[in-house]
Amino acid sequence: MTIHVLKRDGRREEFKREKIVKTCRRVGASERIARKVAKEVEDRIYDGITTDEVLTLVVDLLDKYEYSKGVKYNLKKSLLRLGPSGFGFEKFVARLLEEYGYSTKTNVYTDGRCVRHEIDVIAEKEKRYMIECKFHNLPIYTGLKEVMYTYARFLDLLESKNSAEFNSVWVFTNTKFSEDAKRYAKCKGMKLTGWNYPEKEGIETLLERKNLYPISILKIEKHLLDRFVEAGYVFCRDLVETEPKEIKAKTGLSLREVRKVREEAKLVLNG
Repeated sequence: MTIHVLKRDGRREEFKREKIVKTCRRVGASERIARKVAKEVEDRIYDGITTDEVLTLVVDLLDKYEYSKGVKYNLKKSLLRLGPSGFGFEKFVARLLEEYGYSTKTNVYTDGRCVRHEIDVIAEKEKRYMIECKFHNLPIYTGLKEVMYTYARFLDLLESKNSAEFNSVWVFTNTKFSEDAKRYAKCKGMKLTGWNYPEKEGIETLLERKNLYPISILKIEKHLLDRFVEAGYVFCRDLVETEPKEIKAKTGLSLREVRKVREEAKLVLNG
């Protein structure tokens, strides 16, 4: 019997064991463990199971066999925890782009022809980009409306005396783009970066390529996560490369709490 998985948008997709294997391998699991996990998942699922249930099952099995790989597999859900408290998604995006050679500024105000705009991120490398950051704490699509809104703001800036300030527009999101959003952006020459888009250049690929796993991937309580993020510790690497006493001073947390989280971050990076 063919087993289908129910996606978040209501579509049904045939379950493919190799898809689980490929993703497990991408986060560093051995071929043997990846196939073992995929086989156990296939044995336990049923027709109509949701993608969230499959994700939970894979993460639990990877945790069982290779802890750090299970954590990394959960990257998609971890980005939903990177809420707008303190550091903000726009600063997260700026930090990510700096790792790829861009110079960035965040939360910059500038006048358009008609109104004044707050630009989430200005990034420059060959081109100067106006970047709009769309954060969602639920796995929903960034749609046509958000992309068209961003382009309208870009046009207002182009028609102003500041027209030379930007020569391209870019939308960043932590979730997926709708097909209409992609089609419109392509038509208008806009740059989009979201989950699994563009192919092989999505936000998850940009993070994994540089080993930039956000601290929201760690199994820590939300109030602790917020304290670290508000102090500027966004990536696991930030914690590992900083002395515990300095982290303690900036977060107000105890050394015991800091060391515990820091050790988990080491497991993720070195696993």
